[in-house]
Amino acid sequence: MKPALLLTLLALSLQAADQPAADPALKAAMDQVNATGASLMPVAADGKTYRFTALNVAKEFNDTGLAPLGAIAEKISSLDLARTKVTDAGLKAVAAMKNLTELHLEGTGITDAGLDHLKGLTSLEYLNLYNTKVTDAGLSKIAGLSKLKSLYLWQSGVTKAGVAQLRSKLPGAHINNGWSAEDDAKPVAVVAAKPAPAAPAKVEATAAKPAPAGAAAPAGGKLDPALAAKAVVYRDVIAPIMEAKCVACHGLEKKKGKLQLHDFASIMKGGGEGATTVIPKNTKDSLLLVRINLATDDDEHMPPSDEPQVTKEELALMKWWIESGASDSATVAASKPTAEVEGVLVALLAKGLPKTEAKTAKIEKPKAKPLTEAEKKQVVEISAKIQGLNASLMPLAQDTEQLRLSVINATDKFGDKELALLEPIAAQIVWVDLARSQITDAGLSTLAKMTNLERLHLENTKITDAGLASIAGLQVLEYLNLYGTKTTDAGMAQLATAKGLKKLFVWQTGVTQAGAKVLEGKIPSLKVNVGLSEAEIAKLTAPPPAPPAPPPAPAKKIEAKPAAAKAAPAKPAAATKPAEAKPAAPAPAAKPPEAKAK
Repeated sequence: MKPALLLTLLALSLQAADQPAADPALKAAMDQVNATGASLMPVAADGKTYRFTALNVAKEFNDTGLAPLGAIAEKISSLDLARTKVTDAGLKAVAAMKNLTELHLEGTGITDAGLDHLKGLTSLEYLNLYNTKVTDAGLSKIAGLSKLKSLYLWQSGVTKAGVAQLRSKLPGAHINNGWSAEDDAKPVAVVAAKPAPAAPAKVEATAAKPAPAGAAAPAGGKLDPALAAKAVVYRDVIAPIMEAKCVACHGLEKKKGKLQLHDFASIMKGGGEGATTVIPKNTKDSLLLVRINLATDDDEHMPPSDEPQVTKEELALMKWWIESGASDSATVAASKPTAEVEGVLVALLAKGLPKTEAKTAKIEKPKAKPLTEAEKKQVVEISAKIQGLNASLMPLAQDTEQLRLSVINATDKFGDKELALLEPIAAQIVWVDLARSQITDAGLSTLAKMTNLERLHLENTKITDAGLASIAGLQVLEYLNLYGTKTTDAGMAQLATAKGLKKLFVWQTGVTQAGAKVLEGKIPSLKVNVGLSEAEIAKLTAPPPAPPAPPPAPAKKIEAKPAAAKAAPAKPAAATKPAEAKPAAPAPAAKPPEAKAK
């Protein structure tokens, strides 16, 4: 049984124990929804509003699946129908959800006609229409949704003109229309690594010399045919991107959403939704691209917004690979690079093929012991308390009972006291996001009890060096973000005992490059990101130097006598007299006209 569904059923059983006279309509809806594999659960402990998602059954879910929600329509505040088979007709059931604040329709066949049913959703704040058939004509139908804060229209039929018109009617809404064909046509800028200093300009034209080995080639150049014939697209281009941006959550050790991306076979196998991560020659439905293209604040956007993001150049390479058949053996030359990606490939492969080292298979971490019934009850009770604070405590993935905490929606009131609520289930928590919360050094004593904690966000909090002593004993902690805190090199010294650390972010703190290097020396697997110094930022943002002015073109030598004759044709004798008077003067001053002519 899925953990989310298990938590829901346990919550309902607890509520039934305290409130024998449960709402029969709600119970009936719960039973029908959960029987289909979809999910209906309370947003908070009071059970006043509910969220629905068909994520796990998206391929089969259609209009009829919405029927059980009719009796409790006004209790639904969040509805996720992304990638389902719901049609315009099915949205008639959504029209009755008058208290709906969040609606996901991305990846569906919804058209302008379906938006007619959304006109009355006056509480709607979030609407996602990514990859639908909606056009500018449909936008006029939702112009009256005055509470709308976020609207996503990537890969739809909506134009910039349509967005501009809607913005005039909904000035407070963030409307994201994504990249246009015009944007895609713009040249791709690639920063060359360590460019060689320019040689002094010479007056005389010289033949262009080949760049030294290892120098980065300029974007837009031509690929070396020999290198293109040798480089394998998956191995030398795609796999390094996966390793850098995806494998931390989808590798041998972690299988978030049952998805692994550490090798070709796993990528093609896909995750919980089957072999849809990469569909050869189908960029529209390949979930790898779909989720990268989602807005960063979307729950399903990948990588997570706090991780390094896939760049536009990397996305172009992935798209090209999939369009060309997503092979694991095809070379760059055989895959026929498009003009868009050739310049990127030139820069990427300028230093030669990436070095591939034989990697030994990592031993998977032992799975956590299944929770007892008493522990499950405890998790449900504490989850309800956390949700009551508008924070989130949920399973890390569909196939695990390990938990993740996020206080992104409760940062103004979530502090040490609230964090202490988690102490009874500390061992089950593996991810914690306390960014921008009110947590202090004192609260980190609770984190010290989370012995299985792997990932911790403390950015933009009041944490200092004193607090770091509490978490230095977390041996499986791999990721720690201290951006914008008051930590210094002294705090880094305290973290030397956290031997499992792999990534540490200390931008805009008191940590120096020297302090970071010392810590990296004590934890060989660690990479400390100190950010850019003011000098580095100034260097990167400085305008490019102006090109040197071309040397003046040499003038033709003019004979003194004809020039004089031309200047004064009426008096040839007078014009030639000065030249005759000093025919052989050796001094430099004797020939000013000739010197000027040169």
